[in-house]
Amino acid sequence: MEKSFEIESDCLDIIKRIKEIDKGYYVVYNLDKKVFELHNREQGRNSYCLTFPYDALDERCYLHVLKTRVQNSDALFQEMEEENKRNQQRQIKEVLNDFEEKLYDS
Repeated sequence: MEKSFEIESDCLDIIKRIKEIDKGYYVVYNLDKKVFELHNREQGRNSYCLTFPYDALDERCYLHVLKTRVQNSDALFQEMEEENKRNQQRQIKEVLNDFEEKLYDS
Protein backbone atom coordinates (compact mmCIF):
# COMPACT_ATOMS: atom_id res chain seq x y z
CA MET A 1 0.00 0.00 0.00
CA GLU A 2 1.28 3.43 -0.92
CA LYS A 3 2.14 5.86 1.83
CA SER A 4 0.63 9.31 1.58
CA PHE A 5 -0.74 12.06 3.78
CA GLU A 6 -3.41 14.68 3.27
CA ILE A 7 -2.32 18.29 3.06
CA GLU A 8 -4.88 20.31 4.95
CA SER A 9 -3.51 23.81 4.40
CA ASP A 10 -0.65 25.70 2.80
CA CYS A 11 0.80 29.20 2.94
CA LEU A 12 -0.56 30.13 -0.52
CA ASP A 13 -4.12 28.88 0.21
CA ILE A 14 -3.96 26.58 -2.81
CA ILE A 15 -5.81 23.85 -0.89
CA LYS A 16 -8.54 26.29 0.12
CA ARG A 17 -8.92 27.50 -3.48
CA ILE A 18 -9.07 23.94 -4.82
CA LYS A 19 -11.79 23.09 -2.29
CA GLU A 20 -13.75 26.12 -3.54
CA ILE A 21 -13.88 24.43 -6.96
CA ASP A 22 -15.38 21.27 -5.44
CA LYS A 23 -15.95 20.71 -1.71
CA GLY A 24 -15.07 17.01 -2.09
CA TYR A 25 -11.55 17.71 -3.36
CA TYR A 26 -8.53 17.12 -1.18
CA VAL A 27 -4.80 16.98 -1.90
CA VAL A 28 -2.39 14.32 -0.69
CA TYR A 29 1.35 13.99 -0.98
CA ASN A 30 2.30 10.48 -2.10
CA LEU A 31 5.52 9.64 -0.24
CA ASP A 32 6.36 6.64 -2.43
CA LYS A 33 6.04 8.47 -5.75
CA LYS A 34 7.01 11.91 -4.35
CA VAL A 35 4.08 13.62 -6.08
CA PHE A 36 1.01 15.65 -5.16
CA GLU A 37 -2.34 14.04 -6.02
CA LEU A 38 -5.88 15.34 -6.19
CA HIS A 39 -8.63 13.16 -4.70
CA ASN A 40 -12.39 13.60 -4.26
CA ARG A 41 -14.18 12.28 -1.18
CA GLU A 42 -17.46 12.08 -3.11
CA GLN A 43 -16.09 9.41 -5.47
CA GLY A 44 -16.22 6.68 -2.83
CA ARG A 45 -13.41 4.13 -2.49
CA ASN A 46 -11.59 5.24 -5.62
CA SER A 47 -11.08 8.88 -4.71
CA TYR A 48 -8.10 9.46 -7.04
CA CYS A 49 -8.59 12.21 -9.64
CA LEU A 50 -5.15 13.16 -10.94
CA THR A 51 -1.47 13.56 -10.23
CA PHE A 52 -0.20 17.12 -10.42
CA PRO A 53 2.61 17.47 -12.98
CA TYR A 54 4.52 19.91 -10.74
CA ASP A 55 6.96 19.43 -7.83
CA ALA A 56 5.39 22.25 -5.81
CA LEU A 57 1.87 22.99 -4.69
CA ASP A 58 1.29 26.39 -6.26
CA GLU A 59 -0.96 28.41 -8.59
CA ARG A 60 -0.28 26.01 -11.45
CA CYS A 61 -1.96 23.21 -9.49
CA TYR A 62 -5.07 25.30 -8.95
CA LEU A 63 -5.22 26.20 -12.66
CA HIS A 64 -4.64 22.55 -13.59
CA VAL A 65 -7.67 21.50 -11.52
CA LEU A 66 -9.80 24.16 -13.21
CA LYS A 67 -8.65 23.11 -16.65
CA THR A 68 -9.16 19.37 -16.15
CA ARG A 69 -12.64 19.43 -14.58
CA VAL A 70 -15.28 17.23 -16.22
CA GLN A 71 -17.24 20.35 -17.15
CA ASN A 72 -14.29 21.42 -19.31
CA SER A 73 -13.72 18.02 -20.93
CA ASP A 74 -15.03 18.99 -24.38
CA ALA A 75 -12.68 21.96 -24.60
CA LEU A 76 -9.80 19.91 -23.20
CA PHE A 77 -10.34 17.12 -25.75
CA GLN A 78 -10.52 19.70 -28.55
CA GLU A 79 -7.25 21.24 -27.35
CA MET A 80 -5.63 17.79 -27.23
CA GLU A 81 -6.83 16.97 -30.75
CA GLU A 82 -5.40 20.23 -32.08
CA GLU A 83 -2.09 19.60 -30.32
CA ASN A 84 -1.97 16.07 -31.73
CA LYS A 85 -2.59 17.43 -35.25
CA ARG A 86 0.20 19.99 -34.85
CA ASN A 87 2.58 17.29 -33.61
CA GLN A 88 1.65 14.98 -36.48
CA GLN A 89 2.20 17.76 -39.05
CA ARG A 90 5.55 18.60 -37.46
CA GLN A 91 6.63 14.96 -37.60
CA ILE A 92 5.61 14.70 -41.26
CA LYS A 93 7.63 17.80 -42.08
CA GLU A 94 10.66 16.38 -40.26
CA VAL A 95 10.44 13.10 -42.16
CA LEU A 96 10.11 14.91 -45.49
CA ASN A 97 13.04 17.19 -44.65
CA ASP A 98 15.18 14.19 -43.69
CA PHE A 99 14.19 12.43 -46.91
CA GLU A 100 15.07 15.49 -49.03
CA GLU A 101 18.44 15.86 -47.29
CA LYS A 102 19.29 12.22 -47.92
CA LEU A 103 18.07 12.46 -51.51
CA TYR A 104 20.25 15.48 -52.26
CA ASP A 105 23.24 14.07 -50.39
CA SER A 106 23.34 10.96 -52.59
